[in-house]
Amino acid sequence: MNDTYIELLVKKPDSKTATLLHKIMIGVGAVLFLAGLFTYIIFILIGLVLLIGSIVPMFFTDIEYEYLLLEKELTVDQIRKKESRKTVASYDLGTMVVMAPKGAEQLKRYEQLKVVDYSSGSEEANPYEIVVDGKAGKVRVLIDTTQELVDAIRRMSPRNVY
Repeated sequence: MNDTYIELLVKKPDSKTATLLHKIMIGVGAVLFLAGLFTYIIFILIGLVLLIGSIVPMFFTDIEYEYLLLEKELTVDQIRKKESRKTVASYDLGTMVVMAPKGAEQLKRYEQLKVVDYSSGSEEANPYEIVVDGKAGKVRVLIDTTQELVDAIRRMSPRNVY
């Protein structure tokens, strides 16, 4: 059997804005809670709401993407806080038009297409764009790759990978 199976886990760096918002909410919540102990009870309630609400921004920052290449299908799962996993997309690479590094010349004529970003967004990553026929037409998919993943996709479709 000549099955292709590759898994790749990519962590998205924490958002600086969400981290700052988290810290501000904790600070303001703590100050209001303490102020409420000496003044009005409403400050205690507002402080508690802010302290509990400060958990929410952190839920949206701890994100990982797992790419699973099995035969000619690329599946993208999103993992939040290392607890909840959700399959967000599945692409048939048999319908792939082109795969090239982000910003490559081969992608210029597909700039008007919708971009779906499943990359980490970090500067040291190796982002590639895949133009594939989806259910709603052609779409550009941005993923972080390793050389092993690129080589496996190249073996499946050598004319379309640059």
